[in-house]
Amino acid sequence: MLFSLRTLNLAEPFRIAHGTSATRQVLRLEDDGLTTEAPFVPYYGEVPEETLALLHSAALPVPLPRTAALALDLMRQERECRASGRSLSAVAREKLGEPVHPMPQGCRSFSIPEDLGLFHDRVCEIARQFHVLKLKLGSGDLGLDLAIVAVARRAAPQAHLLLDVNGGWEPSESPMMIQKLMDYRPALIEQPFHHRHGPEAWEALRSDLPANAPSLFADESAQNAADVPALAPWVDGVNVKLLKCGSFGGALTMIDLAREHGLQVLLGCMIESSLGTTAAAHLAPWADWIDLDGHFYVANDDYRGIEYDSEGHLLLPDRPGIGAIPR
Repeated sequence: MLFSLRTLNLAEPFRIAHGTSATRQVLRLEDDGLTTEAPFVPYYGEVPEETLALLHSAALPVPLPRTAALALDLMRQERECRASGRSLSAVAREKLGEPVHPMPQGCRSFSIPEDLGLFHDRVCEIARQFHVLKLKLGSGDLGLDLAIVAVARRAAPQAHLLLDVNGGWEPSESPMMIQKLMDYRPALIEQPFHHRHGPEAWEALRSDLPANAPSLFADESAQNAADVPALAPWVDGVNVKLLKCGSFGGALTMIDLAREHGLQVLLGCMIESSLGTTAAAHLAPWADWIDLDGHFYVANDDYRGIEYDSEGHLLLPDRPGIGAIPR
């Protein structure tokens, strides 16, 4: 097995509440002609070079860093699926059963803008194809956050707006901001405050909101299945990502447990190549919302996998395993 780092150059800087990135790195694992990938995320604190050095040591560390754990797990899944001629979707079907609703529409995300005029034009353009739009908030300026949503709603009157704060508001600010944003009909509000505030902060937020408030989704607060039960009384859904769960099977378990607790599922990704987003996309039939556009921001994407049709519908590759192929 060969581990290596690949730098992804972004077509333009991507800004969220955690900071701005012009590049991202992913861990690649190659073995017997197969390749898998797992992304590094700056705000998770994992140093790519340190992880690579650990993986090149005489014995693999226990426990593995989450990026390495995901790359290795996906390689195991890829080997087994290739051997049996199955896709990763078939693995998900064994655990979760047949999907009970149609594939959710694709979503496009927008980083925190600096120029609201250019942002308006970009939203208009993207909304012609995609009818679910995710807006990054948590800019540090509450007025700008409100303006971002107002401009997007004006540019895309019929779109479903998913508002992702990435923990950028204080718990004391969140009820006021959500009530102000209700005028723009958001479909959901994701992670309004930092995850260091535990389930009790979600409970307090719920008690401060009206009954007709938008759905509340936990992202960073819900790292894996173990976090679901404590959050379930106070949120409407959770964001499931392969990296957070550390494995494909971990993501299956999180989806299953979310369903058991009556929660919706937002299937997400990081900024990664099409190899990474395609692996996650095999869970899309069991999600209520999908946010699988991380590869759109990559200028040097060297894989081809999932695609979207003219109406923004997700198209999975019809190949065994992950199904992504080198460009």
